[in-house]
Amino acid sequence: RHLRIYENFWRHAENLPLALRRTMANISMPALEATGRKRAAIELIRRLGADEPLFWGGVVVYDESLKPRVISDQLRRRMNGHSSIEVVNSYLNHIEEARPKSEFLARMTYLELKLRLPELLLMRVDKITMATSVEARVPFLDHHLVEYAMGLPRSLKVEGGSGKHILKRALDEILPRDLLYERKRGFGAPVREWFRSGLAGWFESHVLNSTMRKRDLLDYEFVNRMLAEHRKESKDWGFHLWALLNLSLWYERWIDRG
Repeated sequence: RHLRIYENFWRHAENLPLALRRTMANISMPALEATGRKRAAIELIRRLGADEPLFWGGVVVYDESLKPRVISDQLRRRMNGHSSIEVVNSYLNHIEEARPKSEFLARMTYLELKLRLPELLLMRVDKITMATSVEARVPFLDHHLVEYAMGLPRSLKVEGGSGKHILKRALDEILPRDLLYERKRGFGAPVREWFRSGLAGWFESHVLNSTMRKRDLLDYEFVNRMLAEHRKESKDWGFHLWALLNLSLWYERWIDRG
């Protein structure tokens, strides 16, 4: 999705004068906010107006346009304008110095290799498999293969709406076509449905009434509104609520057991 946005729109829009982009963002964002939908579009327009990069990684839950609304006033003051872009830019600046002519897709891949893969995907695989006495292997991460793949052009990796193009072509005569070109599906938990049923009560107990509340880190009025909107199905805040629940449970388990 980010690759399509970049190639069809972003690479042209980022060449516009910054003052014009800021004006466009200032006009567009309030209109989108008023609809209460298209959160991703609101954040992308904000980034364009702020002269920030398009892609920050594949697992952003609270973006910079939403984060100020969910944290408390005192935490916002303590953060003093700090943003997740500081982490992202540390890697983007490195690839700009090392490979200034690299393609946008290569930069996206580099960010995923540095941010998402080690601390999220591989960590989860390792913990869950080892906890159940299963030995997992990730053969596509052999460093020779990764180095080779990073050097391949975009045309061999993405074809239309299909990713991993060269890998699928290599397996064309081995695997059934309907399996090989089936839409990718992850292993996500049905958090949307959970928070509209039994988990909503758990959320109230362990987030809205968490021992973390006395630290005044979150705006619990806004958090409660998110839960209410989600339960009414007027908005989908599933992953946002899931992140807050895990944060609160972690705090209760390791910081303050009450």
